Amino acid sequence: MIAAGLALAALAVVAGWPAGQRPGLQLTASAAVVASAAAFVVAGARGLAGHQERLSLGGLGGLGPAALHVDPLSGLFLVIAGGVAVPALCAAAAFASTRHGRLTAALALTIAAVAVIVTADNLFVLLFGWEALTVAFYLLTGFQRDRPGRARASFVTVMFGKASGAALLLGGLLLAAHTHTFALTATAVDAHSALGQAAYALLLAGFAIKVGLLPGHVWLPRGYAAAPGPARAVMAGSAVNVGFYGMWRTLQLLGAPPLWLVCVVLVLAGMSAIFGIAQAAVHPDLTVLIGWSSVENAGLILAGFGAALVGAAADEPLLTAAGLVAATAQVITHAMGKSLLFTAASVIEGATGTTNLDRLGGIARRLPWAGTGLVIGSLTLAGLPLTAGFASEWFLLESLMQQFRVSSLAMQLCTAVAGVLVALTVGVAGVTFVRVVALTAFGPPRIDEPAFDPAGTRVDHNTWLRIGIALLVTGCLGVAALAPLQIRVIARGLAPLVGDQARGANAKPWVLQPVFSDFSALSPSWLWIVVPAMVVLIAVVASGLAGRRLDRVRWVAPWSSASPGVHRGVGYTSFAYANPMRNVLGNVLLTRTELRGAPVEPSTQTIGQPVLTYRVEVVEIVDRYLFRPAIAALLAAARAAKRLQSGRLDAYMAYMLLAVLAVLAVIIAVSRS
Repeated sequence: MIAAGLALAALAVVAGWPAGQRPGLQLTASAAVVASAAAFVVAGARGLAGHQERLSLGGLGGLGPAALHVDPLSGLFLVIAGGVAVPALCAAAAFASTRHGRLTAALALTIAAVAVIVTADNLFVLLFGWEALTVAFYLLTGFQRDRPGRARASFVTVMFGKASGAALLLGGLLLAAHTHTFALTATAVDAHSALGQAAYALLLAGFAIKVGLLPGHVWLPRGYAAAPGPARAVMAGSAVNVGFYGMWRTLQLLGAPPLWLVCVVLVLAGMSAIFGIAQAAVHPDLTVLIGWSSVENAGLILAGFGAALVGAAADEPLLTAAGLVAATAQVITHAMGKSLLFTAASVIEGATGTTNLDRLGGIARRLPWAGTGLVIGSLTLAGLPLTAGFASEWFLLESLMQQFRVSSLAMQLCTAVAGVLVALTVGVAGVTFVRVVALTAFGPPRIDEPAFDPAGTRVDHNTWLRIGIALLVTGCLGVAALAPLQIRVIARGLAPLVGDQARGANAKPWVLQPVFSDFSALSPSWLWIVVPAMVVLIAVVASGLAGRRLDRVRWVAPWSSASPGVHRGVGYTSFAYANPMRNVLGNVLLTRTELRGAPVEPSTQTIGQPVLTYRVEVVEIVDRYLFRPAIAALLAAARAAKRLQSGRLDAYMAYMLLAVLAVLAVIIAVSRS
């Protein structure tokens, strides 16, 4: 099935790249890429069931034997990545932009690269897939390079992709220098030695950049916003999961990490979560808001992974299992919810020509399928009951509450800090997505709302789009209703890391627990029965007490604000709703406000009467105070070094002589010591 999936992806690339305006090739490419993702799902499911597949790649010219191998862990991530890619690609078929064959080819390259990374058992095969994914991301983010900001976003995306690949190469070479093999198998490297600590840190850093962990998050909101609408769901929901897979596999290979690395992961995860959701809570653009939410979700997922690292470092297998179950459940939630949100946002952007929240209202009425996806995706990522996000965030908080089980004060404090930041993040996420749902999906139309494009509106009624959204909505809700089955699948996939320990998350039929028995319990499945039953009961009681039919509606003029004469559409806006958050999280966002006054034209008002303008600016502190100064210093160093290139042969010979003398001095000093 792996070979079939790669062959179908290759067919999509070959048919899609030269397709142009030929409908036959375009249809072939679209069908092939969907079939490729489906083949990878089947291969992953077989791996979870114990039927491991192995596709030999030979000796790689002296770099050691290599193969694409599906074990339970790689099978689990193949099912997650391919499972959200299939409906996302089905929905993408409804967009006119995907009729451009090169976009379909880039999507096929993305899916194939994900499969290669997840199944590789050789360092250089993994790096080949990693670089192919970087190229695919570059093609996707730079697809519409003529639009403002696209070229810069594609450049930033590829630079961070190369940085992550360099970190993986260095970390892998450090391991190979000790094991004398490039095979990614269980090694005897001591993770607490200098070499082991450096390799551990480099590998985790490389994977963390891909998923958007602070401070390597800068590319993620820009890259997602720059990519065409249909590509965002595949990038965010499917492709970035390779970073999480890499971290899980690193833990399996290297075992217990050093104490300092555990603390760094926990603190950065908590900071990423609160920083990402703070930016999302105040951003006025729907697409960029969803991108910042991915930074938040990366922090949440890695907080669970940090809890697993605590368990590994403290030799507490149950805590390791609890953290990995929570993190993997959050990976599934993020994959489904983010794919659904980006798919819905693409339809909205195509129908209105904008993603500005202050210009969108009543989306659920005018675009019912996109509106449904926007609502369910938002509720899922907000972690509300009856969605997959509720159980996964509960697991996450429960795993971070287990710090009392370890004796190290440093790990206790770091786990507590991560837990506090995650709890705050969950609360802010609720406020963030209430803004999206209440003001965008169900809010009143705005005064300056753009006219809906008929061609874009027709996409909402496209059969393929409906299939994709229906599958993703079913996943977001069905995973919650069948949560015990989800935990069984996760436990089977995590068996290479924790054995049967993860099965303890199923306390009894339809009841979940954070692996540790009798600590706490939750039943998302029973909530699907109890909550609707309570709604029906309340409706029956209210109808009986009211003495009249509840469906009788008294129509009145809508109330926009407390001031008389305020017309509909100029009441509460998205900007105003987020203003308290700008003040509450002012230390994180470095919120700056400015009140400006300027004279107006005599024809409009009294001469000299000022017009006041209120301006609010939110600062991206990592980009402004870390990367921009670093880039400026690097450019200054490059300009200084450029002066050395005088073109004179005698100068270059002098440089060589100085270099030789420096090397000899170092060798003599080392030999004497």
